[in-house]
Amino acid sequence: MPDDDRPLIGEVQPPDVHCMTLNVRRRVPRPAAHPDSWSRRRDAVVALVTSEVPTVLAVQEALPAQSADLTAALGSRWEPVLVGRGARGGGEQVGLFLDRERLDVEERRSWALSRTPHRPGSRSWATSFPRHAVAAVVRDRATGRRFTTIATHLDVLSPWARLRSAALLGRIVRERGLPAAVMADWNSPAGSAPWRALADTGVVDSWSRASRQVTEPFGTYPHYREPRVGDRRIDGVLVTADATVDRVAVSVRRPGGVWPSDHAAVHAVVRWAS
Repeated sequence: MPDDDRPLIGEVQPPDVHCMTLNVRRRVPRPAAHPDSWSRRRDAVVALVTSEVPTVLAVQEALPAQSADLTAALGSRWEPVLVGRGARGGGEQVGLFLDRERLDVEERRSWALSRTPHRPGSRSWATSFPRHAVAAVVRDRATGRRFTTIATHLDVLSPWARLRSAALLGRIVRERGLPAAVMADWNSPAGSAPWRALADTGVVDSWSRASRQVTEPFGTYPHYREPRVGDRRIDGVLVTADATVDRVAVSVRRPGGVWPSDHAAVHAVVRWAS
């Protein structure tokens, strides 16, 4: 197991971009000492992010109060781009924290993962509640490169919704016409139908393309238990096929001995050709 106080990735130098995704686990009422308590986990999430220093952080399952906690604690270095899944943008959020020292945000967008993606809060394909994706088009100050970053969270119950949502995400990336990183809790393991649907559109699993795997391929849903190699990797960073992937990792770090979430964070260091 890696040293919990030592970053897996740390700061990267241009043109590399450090992408990180973490389902922060929505806050639910728990005793303060419970592993799932947000009051217990909040500082561990902040310590993980500030020590790893991602260029782009995608988060899922963040309630507005949790997003406010993270925005305040992470400080001015990271610009939040978060949207709730409700019709008016309220409720549980997915979104991005973007390194202001590297990136200028040129555009913010969100889409419902439904047959009517431009109607916020809409549902299709037997989802239990609305699902959505949040994106930012950014320009890397260090290189001048523009790329799209997308955070999303696919449905937990409906395989049909996961597959159709993945196909929609692939179309969105293709229509944008820019290099892209799509980061998610996919709620389906690497290599399954949604991942293959994205690969068919040129959005591929960074893990399989990496020059170096910093950690073992741990499962990404340890649920506060010891992570296991070979368990399902349901969280991941997918990138357009024009990306070079330098290194990847699944974080099983526990800052201060505390699990940041029931999910493990996933990292990928990528660059796109100029």
